[in-house]
Amino acid sequence: MTSIRHPAHEPSTPAVPRGGDGAIRHGFTSFYGAPIVEDMASWRADVGFVGVPFDAGTNDRPGARFGPAAIRDASARYHPSEEWRGYIDAERGVRILDGVSMADVGDVDVRTVDLLENFDIITDAARLTRRGCRLPVFVGGDHAITFPIVRAFDDAPLTLIQFDAHQDYTDEKYGVRYSHDNHMRRSSELPHVRQIVQVGLRGVLERFEPYDAALRDGVIIVPSERIVRAGVPAAMAALPGGRGRSGGRAYVTIDIDVLDPAGAPGTGYPEPGGITYYQLKDALLLVAERYDVVGFDVTEVDPVYDAAAVTARLAAKLMLDLLGAIFAA
Repeated sequence: MTSIRHPAHEPSTPAVPRGGDGAIRHGFTSFYGAPIVEDMASWRADVGFVGVPFDAGTNDRPGARFGPAAIRDASARYHPSEEWRGYIDAERGVRILDGVSMADVGDVDVRTVDLLENFDIITDAARLTRRGCRLPVFVGGDHAITFPIVRAFDDAPLTLIQFDAHQDYTDEKYGVRYSHDNHMRRSSELPHVRQIVQVGLRGVLERFEPYDAALRDGVIIVPSERIVRAGVPAAMAALPGGRGRSGGRAYVTIDIDVLDPAGAPGTGYPEPGGITYYQLKDALLLVAERYDVVGFDVTEVDPVYDAAAVTARLAAKLMLDLLGAIFAA
């Protein structure tokens, strides 16, 4: 039988070796098809992505250690063309990330058991990533990773902005002081963290101390229901800063469970209610407008519970949304 071939069989991706005649692709998936970093001493990019495949801090459903791989795979949907000119945000009619270089640094070398040793490794990896790029992006992993990452941003005062269904401000629970329940409390103890903002909280709390402590420590709390009822601009009016990033230097941490689990089911600790993708996008754009965002993370994507991979795709898209807003200036 004679095969039928297109006379000009063009490859569908630039990841095609010479001699492959457009029929073989090679390599492996990176975040958004970005180049893979081979040498940590010499790489440079505007954005550096690093996976943090760690979920030893969870006290509920494990599996977030597979989040970086799932989001890498989902981001292939946004693989850029060979002539990189950014993307078009079709809903706002603007070009984003035009001229912004990106690189995939790889994954943190997570060890088997020792939680605090892993925290030290995560902090070292965050410092290494910061050396090579303007904006590091960390992809988890459970939310315990935020504390060791924030430790690596100790060169200037910092506002920590958390998008999350849960407060994660527990001091200790059954003697445990380091987990995905404690990371915001531990971060509040870092001398360079000057302000904490928590957006999207909901549900009921069985312990009073963490909530009372957050109020005592001056944490700004924007509940999920306030966003749903009043809209993003009114709900976020309590945040300091205005146009021109006058709010100062900020690190943003996004727990994917801030979203309604009806739309983002792939997470270890789903909480009824929540905000929509559009509400979260608008809130992230507002933060990028008011603050100088020096880094961010996305956590708690758990592909074990993400049967249709929609949560991983939401995370990949939200990362592009926030990156586009940060580099808009």
